[in-house]
Amino acid sequence: MNTSRYRQNGGLSSLIFAILIFGGIMSIGAKVIPVYMDHNTISNILDKLAEEPGMGSRTDGGIREELRKRLKLNNIREFDIGEHVKIERHGRGTDVLLDYEVRMPMVSNLDLIAHFNKKVELRD
Repeated sequence: MNTSRYRQNGGLSSLIFAILIFGGIMSIGAKVIPVYMDHNTISNILDKLAEEPGMGSRTDGGIREELRKRLKLNNIREFDIGEHVKIERHGRGTDVLLDYEVRMPMVSNLDLIAHFNKKVELRD
């Protein structure tokens, strides 16, 4: 009985299975990585906004407009500032709260959801 033929079939099916798994991981990565890169850019923009002196004393509209300009400069255009950014004022100063989620369709009715939130304190 020649068993080498059975070993080859097992090797081929294992290879196909490994390629399918690798392809699935690459597909998910291709959808998730840009979302995290955009969030990292938005987070850096907020951090730099918080470092600027006098930003906390600006009006809510002024803060939103500055944020809008910086997002546009960094090519982030599909971000609704009015819905995802809240500005809170209190005795200690001004806080900018970022809270949003991104849905990424995967297959049929299966979605991946990434939820992000960040809080920065603006200087007066």
